[in-house]
Amino acid sequence: MRHWLDRGADGWRLDAAYAVAPDAWRPILDAVRSTHPDVWVVGEVIHGDYAQIVDESGMDSVTQYELWKAIWNSLNEKNFFELAWSLERHQEFVERFVPLTFVGNHDVTRIASLVADRRHALLAHALLFFVPGVPSVYYGDERGLTGVKEDRAGGDDAVRPHADRDAAEWQRNEVFALHQSLIAFRRQHAWLYDARIEVQELANETLLLEATARSGDGHAALALNLTDEPVTVRGTHVPAHGYALVV
Repeated sequence: MRHWLDRGADGWRLDAAYAVAPDAWRPILDAVRSTHPDVWVVGEVIHGDYAQIVDESGMDSVTQYELWKAIWNSLNEKNFFELAWSLERHQEFVERFVPLTFVGNHDVTRIASLVADRRHALLAHALLFFVPGVPSVYYGDERGLTGVKEDRAGGDDAVRPHADRDAAEWQRNEVFALHQSLIAFRRQHAWLYDARIEVQELANETLLLEATARSGDGHAALALNLTDEPVTVRGTHVPAHGYALVV
């Protein structure tokens, strides 16, 4: 680990970190931090007590699979109550550590294929850049690539394609433009990293989230709408199958 940190790496992702007892990481990471105190370490953890694993291992963060599942499943089931419950859990994690958040990675079906209505993938991306956490974008998701992971030999191939920059699917499109605007929004409101999230309005197909900064006057809201008609949520117009960001 020191070898690559000496050469400019900023941190480490520990693959299948859940397969090792958390306290086994502690002496390793303590030794690494003795020479590289600013290293950032995230563990791939699919299940278990996230906060306890962070505490015992000395990692900075773990992958937030609970929230990933709640995002796409709530969009498919048109049940924002599931997402609201998971966000309560997520907020508890943020009080102890800041999770790595994502809507896609190299081990799961791409978000554009997971959602039953492809328009809802845009809502998933908006959620990723609004909720507290360390947002991670899997290559190709920023262009709306599809791909279904299968449980067989070679079943990952569809979600790990060669990046052919000349191919039509790799060209800049509305999903790419969306990521540009969302990343700009996140940079302009960096306090979202560990913000406090509250559910202000909740129904099966509409949701209003409010984020406030832990210090200062940072404030923002995200409204989501899964219905076939535009809606107004607390004075905010939200298009059908769309979202609205308000600062």
